[in-house]
Amino acid sequence: MLPSAESIQIILPIVTFACLLATFKRPVYGAIAYFIILNARLGDMYPALGAMRFELWAALFVLARVFFAQEGLTRALPDRSPVNKAFWILFLVGMLSVPQAVSVSESWEAGGYDLLKLALFYVMIVCSLRDRHDVELFVWAFILNTTWMAYDTISSHMQGTTTEHGYGAVATARFGDGAGHVALANILNQGIPLTFFWASAARGKWKRLILWLCFFAMVTGIVLSRSRGGFLGIVLMTVAVIYCARNRAKVALGFAIILILLLPFAGRQYMDHMSTISHGIHGSRSSSDRYLGLVNGISMMMKRPVLGVGIGCFARARSIYFGYYFCSHNLYGELLGELGMGSVAWFYFVYIMFREGQRLKKRLAASGSSMTQYINLVRGLQVGLVMRLFLGNFSHCAFIWFWFVTAALLAGLGGIGLRHSVQKGIKL
Repeated sequence: MLPSAESIQIILPIVTFACLLATFKRPVYGAIAYFIILNARLGDMYPALGAMRFELWAALFVLARVFFAQEGLTRALPDRSPVNKAFWILFLVGMLSVPQAVSVSESWEAGGYDLLKLALFYVMIVCSLRDRHDVELFVWAFILNTTWMAYDTISSHMQGTTTEHGYGAVATARFGDGAGHVALANILNQGIPLTFFWASAARGKWKRLILWLCFFAMVTGIVLSRSRGGFLGIVLMTVAVIYCARNRAKVALGFAIILILLLPFAGRQYMDHMSTISHGIHGSRSSSDRYLGLVNGISMMMKRPVLGVGIGCFARARSIYFGYYFCSHNLYGELLGELGMGSVAWFYFVYIMFREGQRLKKRLAASGSSMTQYINLVRGLQVGLVMRLFLGNFSHCAFIWFWFVTAALLAGLGGIGLRHSVQKGIKL
């Protein structure tokens, strides 16, 4: 029997405080500390930390440390990277949508404030990634943060702490975005590609073992969430990994073994629930809501074409225009509705990430075999982007930390890869 997540959650604030202290040695530890605070919602887990505005004070401390480090905040300037430029354009468009929103106060509370926090987080990451060791540390933080969500879910299931739905018992994490079973599956799905590709090129037996255990925990957490979108995400991930793999037969066999091990654990109800995917958008209220989210988003854009109804205001606008207060549950409906034509900035941001990822892989490949793990890292980030874009058909996720962490890693690694290439005399 695994120890319950509740009994060992004290590890999270301990690691957070340790990372904050280690920030004096390496600024990247500060970004990792803030990542834990943001992802695990320490302020909710420990109300005393929430009451003292621990997240705010930690953010200010980390930003101050980065500011006084070598190069300060200049690495996040628009002219330092195409990713930076695309990010700041999106940030500007998003913030401009707030004062013209259908409800300015709700747009700020549900959209603008969170976007501001994510912008500061982006700056923390980009400005603290000074070398490859910093990148490795942050990638491990990404993977272990996601694994904690999976462990929390598995532990809750084993303890019998589940929620009954029409399709069986659903396990979720206790805090943060993972407290909802659909959001939990999406969070785990977005972490799986990076974990897989990072593990595939990891050096050291113990590192590989830990990474593969993390990977298996994430897949198990998705199964326990009983999310249909999560199931489709696993299928997409399998196809993407087999496509990218050198030894496709070996990888396909590995995924088949994982599937064989998990199917009995999932149970008959799980497979019956997954079979409803074939019913399409009219199969259930949950399915049709996701389609209506897109339709309603297009209608909102037609009513307010320039900057939409304002970020964070989809549900409020839905109550005004369509008579019921409900989130979009569709990324593309969310973007069109909340940003109108301004949503072009978001799609441009994602496009730039893909483009720079391709350029970065070529530069890293030219640097020699020592960069194989980092090429795999970029590949994992790109597959993660595809995963999230696909899952966007079933969830609203335009302004979540995943997009900005991915962009920051690409921008940071791009700067490191560029310096390495120039030092070796490689023509770019």
